[in-house]
Amino acid sequence: MIVDTDRAPIRLHVDATDIARGIFRIEETVPLETKGDIILSLAKWLPAYHASRGGIDLLAGLRIEADGNRCSWTRDPGDAFRFLVDVPRGADRLMVRFQALTPTDSSQGRVLVSDDMLRLQWSALCLYPADMPVDDIRVEAVLRLPAGWIHGTALDVKEETSERIAFSTTDLRTLIDSPVLAGRYAHIERLASDVRLTIVADRADQLPRSREMLHKHRRLVAEADALFVRRPFRRYEFLMSLSDQIGRSGLEHRASSENGVRATYFSDWERSTTEHDLLPHEYTHSWIGKYRVPAGNLQPDFSCMTNELMWVYEGLTQFYGHVLAARSGLISNEQTLGAFALIFTTYDSRPGRQWRPLVDTDMDPIFAARKPQPWRSWQRSEDYYSEGLLIWLEADMLIRTGTKGRRSLDDFVRAFFAPPAGAAPQPPPVPYTRADVIATMSDVFAYDWEAFFAARVDRIAERAPYGGITLGGYRLAWRKSPSDWQSHDQHHHHYFDFTYSLGMQVGSKARIIDVLWDGPAFKAGLVRDMKILAVAGRGYSHGALRDAIDMAQDGNSSIELTVRRLDHVKTVRIEWDGGQRYPVLEAASDTPRHLDALLAPRVDPEPQDDNG
Repeated sequence: MIVDTDRAPIRLHVDATDIARGIFRIEETVPLETKGDIILSLAKWLPAYHASRGGIDLLAGLRIEADGNRCSWTRDPGDAFRFLVDVPRGADRLMVRFQALTPTDSSQGRVLVSDDMLRLQWSALCLYPADMPVDDIRVEAVLRLPAGWIHGTALDVKEETSERIAFSTTDLRTLIDSPVLAGRYAHIERLASDVRLTIVADRADQLPRSREMLHKHRRLVAEADALFVRRPFRRYEFLMSLSDQIGRSGLEHRASSENGVRATYFSDWERSTTEHDLLPHEYTHSWIGKYRVPAGNLQPDFSCMTNELMWVYEGLTQFYGHVLAARSGLISNEQTLGAFALIFTTYDSRPGRQWRPLVDTDMDPIFAARKPQPWRSWQRSEDYYSEGLLIWLEADMLIRTGTKGRRSLDDFVRAFFAPPAGAAPQPPPVPYTRADVIATMSDVFAYDWEAFFAARVDRIAERAPYGGITLGGYRLAWRKSPSDWQSHDQHHHHYFDFTYSLGMQVGSKARIIDVLWDGPAFKAGLVRDMKILAVAGRGYSHGALRDAIDMAQDGNSSIELTVRRLDHVKTVRIEWDGGQRYPVLEAASDTPRHLDALLAPRVDPEPQDDNG
């Protein structure tokens, strides 16, 4: 059974007005040939998730009819995303109805709908003929939103009324790669020609009021243009939700991105620093990951995919997320250096690197799905993101040092990830392999890049990459108080980091949220999710624990904690006399500061306000 795309597209109607219950109601008309049964599928492997995390668990109430008669269906026992439909002889189309039941509380999964906003992902809302190239399937989508809501999406709008939005017919891959953000309280900002920022908030007073903050986001687009020179999209939509109601997330798409941050992103701007690299990261993905795609990620349909080259796809994007944030002023240089210090010490102190090479963490999204881990430092967890950053930082510094600053990693990404001159406004995605990466790196700077990446990616590496820091003109140092970056991260995510003293982190309600494998807390018998009841016989507070660490440094080398796990209460002693320790980077006097050059703006830091 095939779809006759010359005759008619799939007609998809989504009613998203039931915000009180978080229910999307879907009706589809699927045109058919006149013979045989059909297998309908829901998207399974979504590249942005690096795993088979399609929304099949949301689907309910499936009813399929042909010529007014109900069709029987059975689910493929080997693939829960596929439905075999018994089609009556002579039927020329199917009418498909179902609901997508989104979580009504975070205990059920990521909340997508509140009373004031929603995030709509087409991948959970469109059944389509299986085993057919998704680029050949055409879809004509219509969406109903609550009255008065403002929306943003990369899809072209054909017709819009107060009751419905009709989108231009597009292929299924583009539809699924073009989510919708909508809400009651919204602000739309034009950042550059054909680049918009749609902001939706829980409340009107959380929307940005400072032109300076928006100006920094405008500079982000200008800095990305200076880096890549040519864009791989016709137009781009940042979809930004400011919410403590719907789930936070960052998801890349070719011509848009989903950027879910805390409601206080703008209203607590000075301390929301550690979220300021999210938009730069997701925007960079339009080039790194969506236009140039690891070969195993670029498949003809959504039924399968392989994870590979995540240290490029995510590691290089993580690197440029921080770099573009610094160049655009979203994060200061000092804070970025604080981030690099914390990233290095985090991965350098992970003993899991003794048994598991970085390349193996490519598989983490498939079997771990970011679930909480009892021993993250020993198990490792998608380390290709930030350890990948350290690898690319070192590569950049090697190029700068070897060419006396004449070339850098910027030259590589421009040559490899930017569309060629004269390309179509939104050219088709281009796959690449590891050999392609190494060949272009060698064109930029002659070096044994094969050995470089093999040592850091494929083999057991005793230490995290440190060369980017030293070649960049800095060195790691320790202080008694956190850097601005670490302090802001602790405030924003409600935890205190004692990793480099006691070997643990403590979150809200005095609960231990991480224990360093084989560290002092580990040796004392502490585990994740224990609750600390007391420090030296007095009720727990973060200040009391910091004081106890300082007092132990003065001669009493143990710290007494009373803890509870399940229904058992006990007192333990952590042996530690090194005081509080927090990582920072300090400038080295005898080395050129290539790191400063990396973070310096490439364009006028005060471009004209395009909003006039």
